[in-house]
Amino acid sequence: MGTSGVLLIIGLVAAGIGAVLLFIGRRIQAKTDLLAKVPTVDASEVASLIPGEMIEVKGVIRCDTPLTAELAQRACVYYSSRVVREYEYRRRNAKGETVRSRRSETVAHNEQFTPFYVEDSSGRVLVDPEGAEVDAQKLVDRFERNPGALGPTISLGGISLNLGGDDGTIGYRYQEHVLPVDIPVYVLGVVQEGGTIGRPPAALKGRRFIISYRAEEALRESWGKKARWLGISAVALFALAVILFVVAVGMLVA
Repeated sequence: MGTSGVLLIIGLVAAGIGAVLLFIGRRIQAKTDLLAKVPTVDASEVASLIPGEMIEVKGVIRCDTPLTAELAQRACVYYSSRVVREYEYRRRNAKGETVRSRRSETVAHNEQFTPFYVEDSSGRVLVDPEGAEVDAQKLVDRFERNPGALGPTISLGGISLNLGGDDGTIGYRYQEHVLPVDIPVYVLGVVQEGGTIGRPPAALKGRRFIISYRAEEALRESWGKKARWLGISAVALFALAVILFVVAVGMLVA
């Protein structure tokens, strides 16, 4: 394959990545715009609304029977725990040399949630978080080096794991995202039968179910910035693809 062919392939790859980034950016922007359009209601008003209506509520998380986050050991209504193994392995590079490379793999993951109330000055409303896009606080993010063959045992999701081993393991990263009780929360969802808030039916397109520890304004700013950067990156990749195509065609014609 000549230089022109290589340039065409690189251009196609750049255009493909640009298209993916543009698609993701538009989805994030649509989600950002939705936050601005959906009305905010008091918790006490939800029971009087029509099921299927999309609303948002803002208040404090309350729960009579909370969960306990496995790593952070905090009372909460949602947690996502993960243990990632980081390790080295040997491979041959393009020159035939043996080199060390680093990889990671998730060896354990557990996600749990329970219904909770959003309480504001008017009262409270029940939220069923099943199916929600949860933006939770990262309470645990630590790395522990490989303890050797006789490493510690950790229980995650009811499964006990021995984290020892000398098979190239560098160490283990522990991560946990949590929605603790008694913190401010933002919920965007659909009114359910019985006056609760939950996920939209699958048949209702364009509706979302979002639970976040961040304020609405912070979410819109964060997502809007991400959408803009994805758009800029997509345009840059498209421009690169066009330049490569022009150069490649010029080389073929010459």
